[in-house]
Amino acid sequence: MLAYNVDGSYFGETSELNSTEQAKALCDGRIDAFGYTVGVPNAGVAQAANECGARIITLAGKTVDQLVSSNPSYAYSSIPKGTYKTIAQDVNTFGVMATIVASTDTSEDTVYEIVRAVFENLDEFRKLHPAFANLDQKKMISAGLSAPLHAGAAKYYKEKGWIE
Repeated sequence: MLAYNVDGSYFGETSELNSTEQAKALCDGRIDAFGYTVGVPNAGVAQAANECGARIITLAGKTVDQLVSSNPSYAYSSIPKGTYKTIAQDVNTFGVMATIVASTDTSEDTVYEIVRAVFENLDEFRKLHPAFANLDQKKMISAGLSAPLHAGAAKYYKEKGWIE
């Protein structure tokens, strides 16, 4: 909203609802819209779109280009047509790239084994949720990192020759 020079005063009323409340409030007519950063498909968005006819809007253009280019954890995204009943064509948008985060107190061996298990079973991992379907191994090790690499992840990446 800041990128568009919009603050809360632009709206008649704003509220913060948890993910469960958002779709219900939209379907009940208590709110006109909600913004939600989430992997696709999502049950709450499906409820709003499939049960109440809510539409998902495209978020694209110069302002979005500036946001994505200036923030390494943002990325362009597309919600494929047919994902929800009200999507007749792909919806272009942007979102936050996901990062698996571990405490620095988590042992190097534990993180190493988690990272190894994901990368060595990436085809199976992709099948766990549609949001994982397009994971790209090369991008996963560097794009959108919102936290420093844990020593266990770095150890695995070094063994594979992906980082020095």
